[in-house]
Amino acid sequence: MLAPGDLIFHPRHGFGTISGMTRRDPIRPIQDVVVSDGVTDLAQDYYDIQLTNGGTLLVPVNRAKRVGLRRLTNGLDAITLCLQLPAQSLSGDARERAAELWARGQVGEPTALAASVRDMVAQSRGRAHTASEREWLNKSCERLSTEAALVDGISKSQAHAAIWEAVKQLSTI
Repeated sequence: MLAPGDLIFHPRHGFGTISGMTRRDPIRPIQDVVVSDGVTDLAQDYYDIQLTNGGTLLVPVNRAKRVGLRRLTNGLDAITLCLQLPAQSLSGDARERAAELWARGQVGEPTALAASVRDMVAQSRGRAHTASEREWLNKSCERLSTEAALVDGISKSQAHAAIWEAVKQLSTI
């Protein structure tokens, strides 16, 4: 269970912080539920999340895992360590490879994205990245940098530089 103050990642909405919990009635979702005698059958508990890029998100507690909401755990050390592990092979077909990388990025496992970056860079050694591979790589490294910066309490630019240095080393192995 997540708690107020936890740094989180939502696969669709990005990074944020749990600011609290709220109880809402799905029939009257705008109003906070006033529980009489401590019992209500319709009310649900929600995580109240302040998104890093602005805005607020309510996620039902009972659906948090299903939608992929997770606590941030990947600091810079964990990410760079994953990037240094032996690569796994990817499909030689560009469309299949793109689909596999996208699917891996949706997995809730915190190191799955770093492993996907490692595998894609290793697979493309000796050839130029396609435009879609460059875009995917840039977005993936941006997401990894944001998580590392939030977890470690460092600047995003510092995390970004360290992750790109590790990626460059992968390219030359």
